[in-house]
Amino acid sequence: MDERPKFNRRDFVRQGLKGLAGLAGELNAPSKAPVMAALAPFSVGDEEIFGYIARPEQPGSYPAILLIHELFGLVPHIKDIAVRFAREGYVAIAPDLYTREAPIENRRDADAMRRLSRSIQDERILKDLESAIEHLSVLTFVDHHRIASVGFCMGGLYSFLLSAQSDRLRAAVDFYGRVAYPSRTESRPDAPIDVVENVSCPILGIFGSADHVVPVDDVKRLKNELMANRKPFQIKIYPDAPHAFFNDTRESYRQDMAEDAWKRMLSFLNKHMK
Repeated sequence: MDERPKFNRRDFVRQGLKGLAGLAGELNAPSKAPVMAALAPFSVGDEEIFGYIARPEQPGSYPAILLIHELFGLVPHIKDIAVRFAREGYVAIAPDLYTREAPIENRRDADAMRRLSRSIQDERILKDLESAIEHLSVLTFVDHHRIASVGFCMGGLYSFLLSAQSDRLRAAVDFYGRVAYPSRTESRPDAPIDVVENVSCPILGIFGSADHVVPVDDVKRLKNELMANRKPFQIKIYPDAPHAFFNDTRESYRQDMAEDAWKRMLSFLNKHMK
């Protein structure tokens, strides 16, 4: 039985997040400003999926981040990042792209989660992400002219793909998302390397040279494609950094590099969003 609290769109539009079951106080985010956070559904066509929204507590109209989770889903680490964004003056929404597959029993099993993610078409995920943007645009505390996407691992790939599909992003950040697919399939028709010419906003790519998932040669190919298509971008490759080096809940975490990447990303977002 799904025991997650449910709130409707009116709760968010009229009340912000006040009165909702916030989780911000339970997360290990640095204290800069009070925030509110909650899990709530939003519409995707005739369906609903859940999203975790964090926002500054003070009234106002804020730029927004579409935060796209990694392979393991909407885990506490992603919620923590959403709260960190809220403390920096952003509204962050992190859709649970596995809402329809819940409950997930083997979330910590990387192989099981890969099989799950491969069973979901890119088209469905991109539709969910575009619906999240639409949801942001009706929230009274969001400046819908200032929305960016930020994704990690699987989410990094979709942040890039979304930048080539939607013209509503002011910027897109890709943390070590896969650059190329082994082959095109009906479920995976185009990888980031295939859609560079359609990118509609500045790109920031964050990668590691010791990433076993995303080969450095692929990153260099992506950089060349961005240059050839005259797209505004920044790409940073951290020496000896493994995959998921930003995730402070895993052994792959590299604190110095993660802290530098966070600052680099905030500078990039501030330039294009504020």
